[in-house]
Amino acid sequence: LNSTAKSGICIAQSLKISMESRRVDYDKVIRRLLDSPGVRGVIIFASEDDIRQVLAAAKRANQAGHFIWIGSDSWGSKTSPVKQQGEVAEGAVTILPKRASVEGFDTYFTSRTLENNRRNVWFAEFWEENFDCQVTRTGSKKDTAKKCTGEERIGSHSQYQQEGKVQFVIDAVYAMAHALQNMHRFLCM
Repeated sequence: LNSTAKSGICIAQSLKISMESRRVDYDKVIRRLLDSPGVRGVIIFASEDDIRQVLAAAKRANQAGHFIWIGSDSWGSKTSPVKQQGEVAEGAVTILPKRASVEGFDTYFTSRTLENNRRNVWFAEFWEENFDCQVTRTGSKKDTAKKCTGEERIGSHSQYQQEGKVQFVIDAVYAMAHALQNMHRFLCM
């Protein structure tokens, strides 16, 4: 917070939205923002539903156009948070990281099968959902008469499109691996 003050930015409040929030809690968030004189810009990092509820609370408080919203990627490309609340959200700036397909990932992922990907404990569950079949194993969550044959292929027998956040997961894994390597080097050598 010190660096923000030095650069002329004032953080009037830092508010948290509880996972069990009710309508009255969202109304309270808007009242608290309104209680801070001069607060106009609101940076909101929240789920789609929480964003929708905060905007609805601002609408109930008749504050359309009062706040300038700066939203995270949970809002950036979606319409559901602003549905029926366009006048309150008008002028919002949302951030959406640039997504790009990871070269080679599609080839790798579509080559995964039940036989060659046993180390991934969630893969069988993915397989059942993706192919609408049941893998013969205990604890299966799928209740279907159709058994998986193992001959199914990702992309050939099902729709497949690379998830837009694959690159961020890969970056996070590498960041963690490098951090652990550096920590090991620092503490153990």
